[in-house]
Amino acid sequence: MNSKSTIAFTTVGRTSRYAISHFLASSDCPNIRVLIPSTANIRETFPAKLRSSPHSLLVVNRSDGNSLVAALSGVDFILHDGLAVHPREEAMGALMVEAARAAKVRHFIFISVLHPLRIKLPTHKLKLGIEEYIVESRLDYTILQPPHFMQNVDLDIAQKGQLPIGFSSTIEHGFLDMLDLITVILKIISNPSAHAMARYELVAENICYEKIAGVLGKVLGREVKCNVMPAKQFLARMNDLGEIKSEYAEDAILRLMQYYDRWGLVGNPNILQWLLEREPVTWETYARRELKQ
Repeated sequence: MNSKSTIAFTTVGRTSRYAISHFLASSDCPNIRVLIPSTANIRETFPAKLRSSPHSLLVVNRSDGNSLVAALSGVDFILHDGLAVHPREEAMGALMVEAARAAKVRHFIFISVLHPLRIKLPTHKLKLGIEEYIVESRLDYTILQPPHFMQNVDLDIAQKGQLPIGFSSTIEHGFLDMLDLITVILKIISNPSAHAMARYELVAENICYEKIAGVLGKVLGREVKCNVMPAKQFLARMNDLGEIKSEYAEDAILRLMQYYDRWGLVGNPNILQWLLEREPVTWETYARRELKQ
C-alpha cells in the first residue's frame, strides 16, 4: 500500500467505524474517505482526524448513482459493509458496484456473511445476491464472510453475571474478533492482486454460548450464566432497547433466532489462520484483552 491509496467506506455502521478507528492508528493508514448521510451532526461522531486532509467525510445520497460515482472519484479501494438488516440492501449494494465500475475503482472489498447460501435467512439471501453481482461485475474484488463478531456480546452485561440470548445456548456458532478482520483487510489493501477474485470464510472459533459464559466466568472470577429467553421475548427486549428499526428488521431477526436455535452458524478456521499467518484470537484471548485480566 502506498501513501496515495484511498479507501472509501460506504456505510457508517459499527463495523466500518471500528475499522476506521484502527486504520487511523495504523502506521500504514491509507487516505480514508467516508460516505456519510446528511444526518445532523453526524460529522462530530467520527474521529477529528477524518475532518482534515488527507482524510474526508463526504455527504452522499446512496440511492443516486451519479452522486455515488462522483463520491468515488479517485478512490482505489472500496470497503462495502452494506446496511444492517435493511430491505434495500441488495439493490443498494448493486448500485454501489455499478458506481465503483464507473469510477474505475481498483478493488472492491465486500463484508458479506458466513454461508450466504443459507438462504432461509433473509439477511444471508440478500448478501448472496450482492456477491453474485460483484463476481459478475468484472471488478477486482475480495469477499469476506465473517460469522458473529465477538464484539456482539455485551461484556458489560456479562460482568453482571448474565448472557441474554434468544436461542439455544448449547448450539455452536462461529465467531471472529473484529481486530482479526481489520488485519485481513489491511493485508488485502497492501497486496490486492494476491487476494483478487477471492471469497474468504473468516471463522476463528466455533463455540456455544454456554461455553462462552464459562470462559467469561473464568476470566472474571465469577459465575456467568446464559439467560435463554423465547425468541419473541428476546425480540421484545430488543424493541425496548431501541435496537429494532423496522417491521422488516423485526421479522428478519425473529427468523434468524429461530434458525440459530436449530442449526447455529459454524464454519472452518483454516482460511483465517492462513490469512493471518498465526492462530486467530480465541474467545479466551479476547475476553482477557477486553476485560484486562
